[in-house]
Amino acid sequence: MPGAELIGPAELDEIRELFSGDKVNLYRYDPGNHKTRELESLFASAMGVRFAHAVSSGTAAIHCALAAAGVGPGDEVITTAFTFVAPVEAICALGAVPVPVEIDETFHLDPEAVERAVSEKTKAVVAVPMWAAPDMKRISELCRRHGLVLIEDAAQALGGRYRGELLGTIGDIGSFSFDAGKTLHTGEGGIVITDDEELYNRAAEFSDHGHMHVDGLPRGRDPRRVRGLNYRMSELTAAVGVAQVKRMEEILERSRRNKRMVKEQIIHLPGLAFRKFHDEEGAQGDTLIFSLENRQAALSFEAVLMERGIGTKILPEAFEWHFAGSWGHLLPDYERYRERNLDDLWPATRALLERSICLNIPVLLDEEKATQLVQGITAAAGEW
Repeated sequence: MPGAELIGPAELDEIRELFSGDKVNLYRYDPGNHKTRELESLFASAMGVRFAHAVSSGTAAIHCALAAAGVGPGDEVITTAFTFVAPVEAICALGAVPVPVEIDETFHLDPEAVERAVSEKTKAVVAVPMWAAPDMKRISELCRRHGLVLIEDAAQALGGRYRGELLGTIGDIGSFSFDAGKTLHTGEGGIVITDDEELYNRAAEFSDHGHMHVDGLPRGRDPRRVRGLNYRMSELTAAVGVAQVKRMEEILERSRRNKRMVKEQIIHLPGLAFRKFHDEEGAQGDTLIFSLENRQAALSFEAVLMERGIGTKILPEAFEWHFAGSWGHLLPDYERYRERNLDDLWPATRALLERSICLNIPVLLDEEKATQLVQGITAAAGEW
């Protein structure tokens, strides 16, 4: 869990600085405070974009991005059938219709499936880079051709690249998460980035009850043009984020090095089909995925790992939270899914996910722990 592994003195120093002033107000729009603005500035610079807006969670970030893009009741939003449920929850919360589609062998949106799903009601595509890049060239071209907004929910891929471009900066607007499983960790938190000033303003307004943040006006006299919610990031959260973003390159470098070290020692093992990439060098490195022959083989493999104290990351452990066929609490609210067996709607995605193993690669992976991980994978492969 990259950033979470490194929480320590640097984060505490930023908190101390926040509390060292004569007046401490953790409300982000108080003119006396600055940590949230500092985080936004540092993050925008690191990502090479004009605007960044910090919010209270990754879910808040994708909700704000969708709202800024004008997604609303009746609109269809195409996304992947393999993602944490948050972007689909956000689509539903705006009254729009989620349209998950099949993934390809890279574990990302299949561009051909996206093309087939486009209708006259389609408003946007939400690409979700699961620790690496989808085929962003084809997806971007498709969105331009059909006049669709391209949103990157890059919560799982901060620091990842696609052919030199940072994930989250390729679409019209991008969102990120800072929870415990992500590249940077603030406890909870998220951020929205874009080069489009209008999208930025609308995201900021949506995150703050619709306040338009007009310069020179007291906050109580702020006008509003859209409804909003309270998704503000606190100054205390931002203080932790300021320290974390300063070490982002260190986190990414360590993650990539550790992944290479582990993968090089197990790539020869029989029966392991390693995930394919559009740009493996660009992946941020904290995750290793391979597939086995079938679901039972994957469960047996996981059992051997767990006996050795090695947990999996999402697959198989949290499969149901990350597969559209398991979202019976959300999708049947829509006519297109009602009276349908969700398990049958994304067979290729289900088949690939059910037979796959996903492993966390820690930043603080020393030689001893790496040896234990490699030995565990080797033992599981031998049993299988």
